[in-house]
Amino acid sequence: MRIVKGILIVILILTFTLAVAGYLFLNSDQPQYTGEVYLDGLNSTVEVYFDDFGIPHIYADSEKDAYFGLGYVHAQDRLFQMELLRRVGAGKLAEIFGPELEDTDKFLRTIGIDEVAKWSSSTYLVDDKQPFQQAAFSYLNGINAFLHNGPTPIEFTLLGIPKEEFKPVDIYRILGYMGFNFNTAVRTDPLLTAIKAKLGPDYLKDLVLNTVKSNTTIPTYPSDTSLVNEITGQALSVLERLPVAPWMGSNSWVIGPEKSAQGYPLLANDTHIGFSQPAVWYEAHLNYPGLNFYGYYLAGFPFGLIGRNEFSSWGITIFPNDDMDFYREKVNPQNPDQVWNKDHWENLTIRKESITIKGANQQEFEVRTSRHGPIINEVNQLVDSIESQPVSFFWSYMKFPCKALQAAYGIGRSNSMAEFKSAVGLLEAPGINFTYADTTGNIGWWAAARLLKRPEHVEPKLILDGSTGLDDPLGWYPFSANPKSENPPQGFVYSANNQPDSTNGVLHPGYYYPGLRGQRIIELLEQKDNWEVADFKKMMLDDQSPQYPQIAKRITSLLGEDMDQDEVKVIDLLNSWDGRHGLEDVGPTIYYHLINNILRRTIQDELGRENFNVFTTTQVARRTLPFLMDNDTSIWWDDISTPEKEKPLKIIRESFQQTVKLLKYELGADPALWHWGKVHTLEHMHAIGRRKPLNYLFNVGPFPVTGGDEVINKMDFDRTASRYQVKSGPSMRMIVDLANMQQAYGILPTGQSGHLSSPHYKDQVKLYNSGELRPQYMDKQEIAAEAGHPLILTPR
Repeated sequence: MRIVKGILIVILILTFTLAVAGYLFLNSDQPQYTGEVYLDGLNSTVEVYFDDFGIPHIYADSEKDAYFGLGYVHAQDRLFQMELLRRVGAGKLAEIFGPELEDTDKFLRTIGIDEVAKWSSSTYLVDDKQPFQQAAFSYLNGINAFLHNGPTPIEFTLLGIPKEEFKPVDIYRILGYMGFNFNTAVRTDPLLTAIKAKLGPDYLKDLVLNTVKSNTTIPTYPSDTSLVNEITGQALSVLERLPVAPWMGSNSWVIGPEKSAQGYPLLANDTHIGFSQPAVWYEAHLNYPGLNFYGYYLAGFPFGLIGRNEFSSWGITIFPNDDMDFYREKVNPQNPDQVWNKDHWENLTIRKESITIKGANQQEFEVRTSRHGPIINEVNQLVDSIESQPVSFFWSYMKFPCKALQAAYGIGRSNSMAEFKSAVGLLEAPGINFTYADTTGNIGWWAAARLLKRPEHVEPKLILDGSTGLDDPLGWYPFSANPKSENPPQGFVYSANNQPDSTNGVLHPGYYYPGLRGQRIIELLEQKDNWEVADFKKMMLDDQSPQYPQIAKRITSLLGEDMDQDEVKVIDLLNSWDGRHGLEDVGPTIYYHLINNILRRTIQDELGRENFNVFTTTQVARRTLPFLMDNDTSIWWDDISTPEKEKPLKIIRESFQQTVKLLKYELGADPALWHWGKVHTLEHMHAIGRRKPLNYLFNVGPFPVTGGDEVINKMDFDRTASRYQVKSGPSMRMIVDLANMQQAYGILPTGQSGHLSSPHYKDQVKLYNSGELRPQYMDKQEIAAEAGHPLILTPR
C-alpha cells in the first residue's frame, strides 16, 4: 500500500506540475494592457487606453509616434496572424507547416504575388519623403519593437517559427494575397472551359454564366450626367488548404438625411470573409494633431480600410469584376521556351524559385511567363488536363505597382467627398466597392478598380486564345468611367456584390452574386423614411429570403400526389416556410438538402464529384438554379449513366425521397424537429487548431447560428455536405450615425486579441452570436473613464 500511495503521490505531483507549467506557458505571452514600456524609436510618449473589449485608443503628439504605437499594440495582439499573412503572400507556408503546404506555396509563387510585392515596395517604399511613407515605416518600426521586446507568441514556439523583422515588402505581400482571394476566376473559368470541351456547347448554353435581366443590379448615378477535371479541383484544394481566411462577399448600405430620423446619413457595413480565429479585422482608434480616426485594420497593414474620422464614414464590399483571364498559348515545337505572338515566336521569361519545406528537402522549380502572365501548368502539372498547349494566367493586379497604401492613407484623412473619391480612384486591383457618407449630408458608392477593356467577341469566363492577339485586352478604362452613385434620387446607396448597372453603355463582366441580397436590401430600405440605428441593427440580422420559398413551392408542385404520410408532412413544412433562417426554423434544413440533391442528380453525373463540388461554389450555380427549374428540356436533366433519357419530374421526385430519407437518419423521424440550428453551426478555427486535440484549445465554438445563403445575414456553408458548417459570414458589423461621430456601433466575431491567454480572445462571441453590437468610442473622456490606467509607451 505504501508503494501504491507513493506512486499516486508522484502522479499527483507530476500532474500538478504539468498543469502549472502548462498554465504558465499558455499565459507567458499575454498582452500588456497597462503599465509602462520603454522603447527605442519614439520621439515622445504615447498613451494607449484599452477599453472593456481590448480595443486600443492611441493618443500621440505626432503621426509617426501614433503609427509606431499602432504597430506595437497590433503586433502584441496579432503577431502570429501577421506572420501567416506575409508567408502566404511570399509563398513560404511549407517552411512552418511542412509538405502539406508545398503545392500551395508553388501555386502562390507561380501567380507572382511576391514579385508584385517586391516591385511595389521598391517603387513606393524606398524612402520616407511622403507622409504615407513615414506613417508606414513608423508602423513597421512599432511591429519590430514588439518583435524584439515583447514575449514570443505560443504559436511561434509550437511551430518553431524564427522571429524575423517585418519589412516594407511584407505590407505588399499581405495586400497581394488579400487581392487574389477576392476572385473566383481560378475556379470558374477552367471549369466552364472543361464543360464546353468535354460535354459540348449545349451544356454550356443551359448554364447562366452572366447577370440576366431578372437579377437585381446596382443603379448608377454619376454626379455628372453629361478537361479540366484536375485544374478546378486542384485550384480549390490549394485555396482551402490556406491557414488564413478567404474573402467571400459583403453588405453595405447608406441612407441620406431625407430617410434618417436624425436628419443625418446612416451607414452600415458587414464584410463577408472566411471565419477564423482570430478574426480578420483588428479595431483601433488613433488620435494625434490633425486626425481622429476609428477603423478596421488588416494584420500587417498600417491604415484602416473601414471606419470613420470626424467628417465622414465609409464601408467596403468586394467588387468582383473579372480582372483575371486564362490564355491558351501556342508553344514553339522547336523551342519550348517560346510562344507565338501574332506573327512571330516570342521568348518566355524564366525565373527560378526555391521552396524550403519543414521536415523535407528543399524544392526548386522554374516559373515561365508569357506576355499575358505566368504559365500555371508548370506548377500543378495540369497541361495534359487542360490543353495540349500551356495556359497562362493574366491578372490586372500584376500589371501595376500597388497604390493601396496611398489610397488608404488618403481615404482616412479625406475632408470632402471629392478628396475621398480621389483617394479611392488610386486603387487598381483588386476591385472594391466603397460606400460613403459625410456630415454635410453627402452619400455615395464607387466601384474602385482598373477595369479591363476587352474585344466585344471575348467571353472572359472561358480560356482564351493567346496566340493571335485577337483575344488580348485593349487596355483599361479610367476611374471616371467606373460605376458609381453619388447622392442618388432614391436617397440611398448599397452594395451586395451584385452586378452594377451599365455605365456609358458598358456592363462590366465579373463573378457577381445574383442580387438576392441586393433585392432584399432595396425592399427594406424603401419601406420607410425615418431610419434609426436600432432599425439598421435589425436589418443587419435579417435572414429572410423572399425567393427561396418560391423555388421550394415550384419544386413541390412537381412532386405529384403519390406520397406517404411523412412525405406529405415534409411538403407541408416546406410550403409553409416563409424564407427565414432562425434556429428553430425547419424550412431551410429541408430546402438546402433538397436543392443539393436535385443539383447532384442533375449535374454531377456529367461533371464528376470533384468538379460538381467546385461548381457549387461558383455564382454560375446560384444563377442557374431558378432557370433550371423552369427549363424541363435542359440537357442537364438526363442522367448519362443510364440508357434512358430522364425527365425532370423523375429527378425531382427521387431527390425529394432521398432528402426525406437522409434527414430522418440524421435528425430523427419527426420533420417538425429538423431545426436549422441542429445542422447550421459555426466554429472559428485557428491555424493550428485544425487538428485534434489542439482544436479544443485554440478554436472557438462550434455554435448553432442563424442566417443562410444569400440572405442579408449571410452565413455561407458547403452546400454539398449534410451538416452545414459555416465557412464565411460577417467578419465585422458596423453602424455609424453621422449625427454623432464620437460614437458608433460594431462587433467582431470572437475577440480583439489573437492570444489564447488574453481576456479578449473570445469575449465578443456571445454578443456576436446574439446579434448585439457594442459602442465604438472616439471621445477621450468616455474612453479613459471606461479603460482606467493606460499603457504608456515611453522613448528610451
